[in-house]
Amino acid sequence: METTKIAELAKILKDNGLTKLDLTEGDNRLVLEAVSAPVAPAVVMPAAVPVEAVPVAVAEAPAAAPEAPAAPEEDLYEQKTPLVGTVYVAPQAGAAPYVSVGDHVAAGDTVCIVESMKMFNEIAAECSGTIEEICINNGQIVEYGQVLFRIRED
Repeated sequence: METTKIAELAKILKDNGLTKLDLTEGDNRLVLEAVSAPVAPAVVMPAAVPVEAVPVAVAEAPAAAPEAPAAPEEDLYEQKTPLVGTVYVAPQAGAAPYVSVGDHVAAGDTVCIVESMKMFNEIAAECSGTIEEICINNGQIVEYGQVLFRIRED
């Protein structure tokens, strides 16, 4: 996608007071998110794939009610993120993830990394137990207090 088209979409995002624009065309995806006052475009798409311009219409519709999170089992500990940022489940691209479902962790073991303000923060397990559920995806933006993992405590 041409940078001029991305700039036009960013302008539409800003001019209409939108906080996020997510455009998918075939295998290509463009995500623009407003961060505080400026608009920060983030582009994720395969290289060398042509993309055609698509008109963007802004429709005013009532916001959908967020889905209620599934009730966790009583004996599962919810490991939550202590900060806002982008979560990474492996130390580097192509490496094995820190933890997988079924893995046993000890309190203090690194379970993921959250990048915030260009700082990579290792997130340590807050309890010992078995990883029962991974609630995030690699590269996902997480909010403060969002559940990362559910751990069955020892």
